[in-house]
Amino acid sequence: MMKIKGVSVDFIDGFNAAAKSTYPDEFICLHRMHDGIIDEIVMLPGTIFGDSHSFIMDWMDPIDYNRTGSAHSHPGYSNEASEDDLTVFGHMGGVHFITCQPYDRHSWRAYNSAGEVVHLDMYFDDGTVYE
Repeated sequence: MMKIKGVSVDFIDGFNAAAKSTYPDEFICLHRMHDGIIDEIVMLPGTIFGDSHSFIMDWMDPIDYNRTGSAHSHPGYSNEASEDDLTVFGHMGGVHFITCQPYDRHSWRAYNSAGEVVHLDMYFDDGTVYE
């Protein structure tokens, strides 16, 4: 599997737009990368959005070696991973995003499967880094 270099600005913008549209419920999805950049939201059938939890029917996830982890929102102002989040991260592997209010380009945080914060640069489509 290719190493993850960063995340696209379009992915972050789409992720935050989805989080806003499901508020006050949590949004959840998987994601995929191309050329080392996480850039695609993956929705699975049967996904449930709830006020304090969301569920992905992971058995609906086809084999995909470019799938790189999960992303979900918190309805409040904290993007800190909960104990439940850490358990999910440990089972799924990859990179996991949490975004929170105000759902903008600065409100997300990425974690590895061990629950440690991971720094990822954001990239525009032309390959330049978002500052």
